[in-house]
Amino acid sequence: MNPNYAYVYDDFLADARFEREVAALETKLSTFDLSGHIGRMSLFRSAKDMVQGMVAKGASTIVVVGNDGTLDKTMWFLPDLNVTVGYIPLVGPSAVGELLGIPVGVAACDVIAARRIETLDMGKLDDRYFLTEVSLPATVASLSIEGKYKVSPTDGGSLTIRNVGGRVGNKLVAADPRDGLLEAVVIPRASEKKVGFWRKAEELPETRMFLAHGEITSKEPIEAHADNHAVSGFRFEVKVVPGKLRLISGRGRITK
Repeated sequence: MNPNYAYVYDDFLADARFEREVAALETKLSTFDLSGHIGRMSLFRSAKDMVQGMVAKGASTIVVVGNDGTLDKTMWFLPDLNVTVGYIPLVGPSAVGELLGIPVGVAACDVIAARRIETLDMGKLDDRYFLTEVSLPATVASLSIEGKYKVSPTDGGSLTIRNVGGRVGNKLVAADPRDGLLEAVVIPRASEKKVGFWRKAEELPETRMFLAHGEITSKEPIEAHADNHAVSGFRFEVKVVPGKLRLISGRGRITK
């Protein structure tokens, strides 16, 4: 067992359906001498307390095992720990895995073994870190950019603030998580126009801006999704925290 490594398993991996995948994962890690302490999430167990206990026992690399939802349960506190973070998307599909160049399944062990560490920025929505993006679909919110000017989507369009990137429909879109800035994207709602007997959506151009900090406001209650975690309110602060995360990424990480 390698005392420098610890693995955080999502609770759904305890299901018998995933027994074969978990066994193959642990066998593959042992061939690299990367077996470490395993902690399993549960409804009545704090993931943060569990990981802090692993770090107190000497783990310097914390590997999150599960799916993109597992990252959502841990990334809000991992950047504040003095650790290197790895990710094994054992169950796909994984948009985050694609963005980071990490394959789904046991093949992700090769990325962990290669230990290609990048120092990435993290975004923050109020007090919550986000790795990928903050999204507000069909929103009436406005974004004040560094107190200089304000933008908002027209007719209930979308507002997205990216760090690593995210998904637009079936397409993955990357941002630069090493430039010390977040990327704000405003897209008006597509209108429909009649062409013969058919109606089709008119794709309107998106507006992109870069910011270190800003403020999202609305006169009506709005819902924002930081990674996939939903929060509601009338006002949110958003900012970048440069160089906050040490992450093991694959050589195929999608870049701009």
